[in-house]
Amino acid sequence: MKEILTNVLTGIACIFIASLFVVGARLFHEFCEKIKVQVKNETLKNLIDKVDYLVQLCVETTNQTFVNDKKDAGEFTEEDKKEAFSITFDSLESMITDIDRDLIIKEFGDVGTFLRTTIENYIKNSKKEL
Repeated sequence: MKEILTNVLTGIACIFIASLFVVGARLFHEFCEKIKVQVKNETLKNLIDKVDYLVQLCVETTNQTFVNDKKDAGEFTEEDKKEAFSITFDSLESMITDIDRDLIIKEFGDVGTFLRTTIENYIKNSKKEL
């Protein structure tokens, strides 16, 4: 009788311990998934912050080296606007790393569209501030 009781209690203990392992594994998996999401969100935030900084830098540089001189001379035409945008876009595109380029493609689809939209948004917002 004592042996049967020991076997039953041992079986119950094994089932309890196995259940703890299963619950622990599930909790660990959920924790890992949360970390992955946080890392992905942090990576995207850092990428967007980096691109925003580079856009600001490129737009301001284009303004200082090209746009302001044309505006001061009263000769800033639609063609000059397109050229200024092209200068800014080319500068920005050359500053984006391959890793950032791959991440932009993965998350947003097309690098060119993403950069053009970001530049246009920055220019639009900077005009509002004036």
